[in-house]
Amino acid sequence: MSAGEGSIDATVVDPRAVLADWANRNDEWVRFIVKQVLTLGRPLAPEDADYAYRLFRQEKLLDARALPPEPHLENVLSREEAELPLAITKLWGVAGVNALVPGMTVEPHAGLTILFGENGTGKTGYSRIFKALANSRTADVILGDVTTQTESPQSAHIEYTLGSEKHVFEWKGEHGKAPFTRMSIFDSPSVTFHVDDDLDYVYVPAALALFNHAIAGIKLVQSSIDASVAELKSGTSTLLSRFPRDSSVYTLVETLGASTDLEALRAKIDADPKVDERIEALRMAVAALEANTLENQISLYQRSERVLKQAQAAATTLSLLESAKYGGLLRRRADLRKDYETFRVELFRAADLPAEPDATWEAFVSSGEGYRNHLSELGKHDADRCLYCRQTLSEEAMGLIGKYGEYLADKISSDISSATTQINEIVTTVRPSDVTEVSTFVKEFEGREDQPLYYEPLVKLTTTFDGVIESLSTGTDLSVTLDEDVSPLITEISGALATVSTELGSLRDQASNRTQALSTRKKELTELVASSELSKSWATIETQVKNAKEADRLKILARALPTLSRNVTDLSKTASDQMINQSFDKLFVEECTALRAPSLKLQFVGREGRAQRRKVLSGRHKPSKVLSEGEQKVLAMADFLAEARLAGITAPVIFDDPVSSLDHRRINEVARRVALLAENNQVIVFTHDIFFATTLLSLFEKSKRCTYFQVTDDEGKGKVTRATGPRWDTLASLRKNINETIQSAKLVDGEARAALVRTGYDWIRSWCEVFTETELLQGVTQRYQPNVRMTSLPNIKIGALPTSVAIVTRIFEEACRYIDGHSQPLASLGVGPSLPGLEGHWKELQDCKKDYDSSAA
Repeated sequence: MSAGEGSIDATVVDPRAVLADWANRNDEWVRFIVKQVLTLGRPLAPEDADYAYRLFRQEKLLDARALPPEPHLENVLSREEAELPLAITKLWGVAGVNALVPGMTVEPHAGLTILFGENGTGKTGYSRIFKALANSRTADVILGDVTTQTESPQSAHIEYTLGSEKHVFEWKGEHGKAPFTRMSIFDSPSVTFHVDDDLDYVYVPAALALFNHAIAGIKLVQSSIDASVAELKSGTSTLLSRFPRDSSVYTLVETLGASTDLEALRAKIDADPKVDERIEALRMAVAALEANTLENQISLYQRSERVLKQAQAAATTLSLLESAKYGGLLRRRADLRKDYETFRVELFRAADLPAEPDATWEAFVSSGEGYRNHLSELGKHDADRCLYCRQTLSEEAMGLIGKYGEYLADKISSDISSATTQINEIVTTVRPSDVTEVSTFVKEFEGREDQPLYYEPLVKLTTTFDGVIESLSTGTDLSVTLDEDVSPLITEISGALATVSTELGSLRDQASNRTQALSTRKKELTELVASSELSKSWATIETQVKNAKEADRLKILARALPTLSRNVTDLSKTASDQMINQSFDKLFVEECTALRAPSLKLQFVGREGRAQRRKVLSGRHKPSKVLSEGEQKVLAMADFLAEARLAGITAPVIFDDPVSSLDHRRINEVARRVALLAENNQVIVFTHDIFFATTLLSLFEKSKRCTYFQVTDDEGKGKVTRATGPRWDTLASLRKNINETIQSAKLVDGEARAALVRTGYDWIRSWCEVFTETELLQGVTQRYQPNVRMTSLPNIKIGALPTSVAIVTRIFEEACRYIDGHSQPLASLGVGPSLPGLEGHWKELQDCKKDYDSSAA
């Protein structure tokens, strides 16, 4: 199988002819879309989408026909789908990507490019740039150097060729930039996608893309229809605001639509040329009615009515007051009190009281009587003993207590209490609050010229009422003759109240009529304004109804568009199965055979015109649940390579660490497959597997279609150096380690110096091995290389070899004595290396290298 294999067996029906035949069975605007797609091989341009919509409208008789008829599509020929090949020629100026050092340049080969480096040396930073440009399935966010506080913008320059033309692209962190999106990238995270997931094809042949372009064109027409419908319906709110909400026209305008009866609406127009004058006259009438001066008059009369009613009630209360009875009760109570004093004095004249029987004494007696009654209720009273001191009472004391009893039960006290009760009943019939509003009214109008006719009777009433209140509160005879003073007031106040109530009723009747008149005039004004506005807005209303009818037609016509899109989708599925799935199946089997991947079943599960594939093992198990990690890796790579080959590889194929988890045999198989691919395509490989790298190099030893870069972190992460192959140790790095160890040993002493000297000899031993491998034997055989480089055999300097071999062998054996990895004879166990000895041996080796380098071959 050659690396260029993967051309598709084109024995199926041309998708263009299928699409054209379908378009010929549909409307003109559909034929126009398909014609543009087939002719240009790309999505519809905005102007083409606009033309298709205008053709749609004219074809459906929404607009007058102005565009020429769209003829049927004939003689649709296939054209080559080949794209100009893309190749990366240079990557430089990288900044802001992880911790990569600036100033590095990578110039990929047109065939194979290997970027080899240990873990953590910075390879991933360069691969992430390619993933971002390609917008690969596993592209992630690229960070800057997180160990520093400063942030540098992401940037890089990529030089590339597209066909024969050279271009330079300045990358600033973007994802998915054409034409780099055509690159195919395989890495470890993508294994899960390729093994278990239902995958869309990254690359879709142009012939199949035409179906999607046609669907997109139909959807553009659908969007234009939706936009037109939205625009046609946008006038309702602005038009509605012109009409009064309370008018009968408002509801009709609010519900304007395709079903509106324009003739019924037109009948509501007032076409009178003087309608504006009528509107103005109605507005003035409404304003006059709204002034509502009657309300103020009604409020004044309502207050007068309340005041007079209170005055009438107060006068009635005074007229019912029994002044003669009140005076008699006052005099009777006074006489009784005098008789009571005489009685008390006579009763206790011979009682030998310490003081006159005044109020304090009376309280003392009353309290004793209360306590006696309390004891009697409890059954504890002893009539022979004093209530207070509990001593036995003498005959004189018993006589005194008897007088106390007579005093408390005498008739005079009872009569006084009865008279007082009757007086209080008369007093409580008259309250100051009974004339509160009358008094306020009198004070308010005092001295004013607009005093009402009934003002004087109110003044007399308040004066009389205040006098009565004063007499009642002081317990003196009334200073007024109620019958003579109050009766005339009742007559005057009642007459004034009747007059005021009559006027108030009249005013209320007038107000009610005015309210009705205002409501009627307002309704007339609202309807007249609406009728006038209806006349002014008629053109707009007619347009809006017409637009509503057109919007309804558009919505009905638009219902067929999803069916058209589904038809194209169904055509696309058929073509996809013929052009992609069947061909992919064949390519996948080839790749599985080449990579010795496990055999399984492919299922094609596309929906809505999308081609998708799925892998299953027996029992419909996911491969990841059954296969080993290495088997999953080669299976994913087979899927990846089949997908890349599906329509021909015309862009770089990038492998990022493709052989992790693989054994040496599978690594060899993957290397041969990658090398085969690179014979005709640009392939870039990032790897830390030295066996994989050396295997690839050996496969390109003859063709030389390979470039090797060493990625290290010697002077910062991502340092890129062009090299001939991987070296685990280099003379330069070992020389640096030996010199640094010697300098460190000079700064310390004792056991620390002894340990450093031993470490120095360890480095010298490694230097001897690398010098022998790369210089003395000229790389004929190298570690990690599976082959013997016979072409380098003549480069060995035979004449200088014995002297150099003797020196290197002697110092190598000396170094072996001092390193921990070698056991020592018992006799030399106690002999340790010295710093001068280390320095001497190191100088001797450097001189040996100089002599060998300067000798003739």
